[in-house]
Amino acid sequence: MNQRKFKNVTKADNKVLSEKFSFLLKYNEHCTTNDFSWAAITIFDHWLYETDSFGVIENATETQKREWDITIKSFLSKLTKLEVPLKYKYVGRNAYQKLQFSSYIDDQHVSEYLSEQFDEVYSPNIVFPRLGVELWFQDNWTIHFKYLSPEQCFDMFKLVSELGLHILPAYCADHLNDYSNLSSFLSDNGLTSTLAKIKSSL
Repeated sequence: MNQRKFKNVTKADNKVLSEKFSFLLKYNEHCTTNDFSWAAITIFDHWLYETDSFGVIENATETQKREWDITIKSFLSKLTKLEVPLKYKYVGRNAYQKLQFSSYIDDQHVSEYLSEQFDEVYSPNIVFPRLGVELWFQDNWTIHFKYLSPEQCFDMFKLVSELGLHILPAYCADHLNDYSNLSSFLSDNGLTSTLAKIKSSL
């Protein structure tokens, strides 16, 4: 991490953030949905492996792929307008490991920084405190997110809907995939367009 881009938050703020995102210090297998839940945001309305439809990508034109890039990065840009994210890093080792959060201070706009991170890394170590969300990136125009509650990140879900993106279950998360409850919440709030089209094994 380029230290010049970030400045540590105060000790008091860091304590509050460390408590809120304490799950970041645990292995996923040691967490439950009381700690966090896991889902994904993508261009596609279902996981392509479910229907062996990776040909959608293989046959896409460069223009189409650029449009997908624009949509995903538009989402990230508009997300930073909902809330400026913070970066975190791990300090110490083992039982003494702690979280250190820092705020973005670079001249480059934070939306541009986050878009570059999407191109360059899988784990940007970024959280949105008010939304209660941590992001990490995957190939095929997919953003995974860990969230504390659907209610907290409702504004993010509205943004997903506005951009025509979809929210898919994180099957890889196993016991942290709470998509049945998430889909009920989205349906109850009129965001059915965001839901996965294939809902087996939710």
